[in-house]
Amino acid sequence: MNSKLKHEEQPWWNRPIHWNEPIIGNVSLLELMVSYLNRQQVPDLAISLHHQTWQDLNKIAPTIKMQDKETYNQEFLRYVSLKHQVENNQDDYKGLNTCIRVLQFAIENNSNFRNIYRIELDYQGKTQLELYNFVSDQLEHNLDKNILQRNIKEKIDEVISLTKNELIKNTISSYFSSLNVLVQDEIGLNLLRLFKKYNLSNSTVFDKIIEIIQQLKKQELENLESLNLVVEVNYETLEKLGRLIGISKKNNQPLTYAKILQYVTLYYKYDNYYFRFQQLINNLKKWEKYYQNLNKIREEYPSHKYKLPEEFLKFIPGENIYEKYKQCLSISS
Repeated sequence: MNSKLKHEEQPWWNRPIHWNEPIIGNVSLLELMVSYLNRQQVPDLAISLHHQTWQDLNKIAPTIKMQDKETYNQEFLRYVSLKHQVENNQDDYKGLNTCIRVLQFAIENNSNFRNIYRIELDYQGKTQLELYNFVSDQLEHNLDKNILQRNIKEKIDEVISLTKNELIKNTISSYFSSLNVLVQDEIGLNLLRLFKKYNLSNSTVFDKIIEIIQQLKKQELENLESLNLVVEVNYETLEKLGRLIGISKKNNQPLTYAKILQYVTLYYKYDNYYFRFQQLINNLKKWEKYYQNLNKIREEYPSHKYKLPEEFLKFIPGENIYEKYKQCLSISS
């Protein structure tokens, strides 16, 4: 008689339980019942360690609960992931880090670009035109920004000293102020040169990009598909932008512009919340250490072998918040 028949002849409560049966393992239900009824006590040391770890964890839990915000939705978490890729120049954003920094600089300094463009367009007297040509020549031929600043300052002072009209004086001073802000940074200096090189109107490209971003901020941008139509409709402007921010020939394609628009829009939509989110993540990292230690203790003393104290069965405070954000713990600094 084979072992299978022998097992079948035994009472149901004393048969081994196989892999395809409700209880896994070659252990009879009787053995499980006996084991359960004869469970050991959890050692006092383990109970003490569990209690101390629980107390440490419980001190942090109210803080992370307070720091958790509704703002940290799936779209925000998508931004956190993209921010990591951009800042580390990796994955989908490899090679786009510098381009994005240039675009952000342009957006944040757009008022200065616009001011220069407006003044050059509205004030076309002989002296002003000579000044604009002088600035263009300096931008084209002078690679040292300190010498360039000094030369432009001297020219501006000369023009102002020869001008009697107070409105023109104030306008030229405003023109110099905007120029001076931009040439302080290599990005601003290079953008001014590129405007001249490609004969593009200062700020008009960035005005359009800012308008697009303002519209996109009202939409859900978790995925790139939602940007396909926007890129298609505005592709001519985006190609002009690409020349200014340094998009390579290889990356000069709709998908690249969709990625950039997605990230920059999410940046202006959510970056104000990022610092506080980092504080939550830092506290979750501290919480996680106690959580892992607590789980190790609980795993060492399973309920089918040990009579568990009530504290071993309690829900771990903060666990739901941890589950929500644990993917961010490895990518946040």
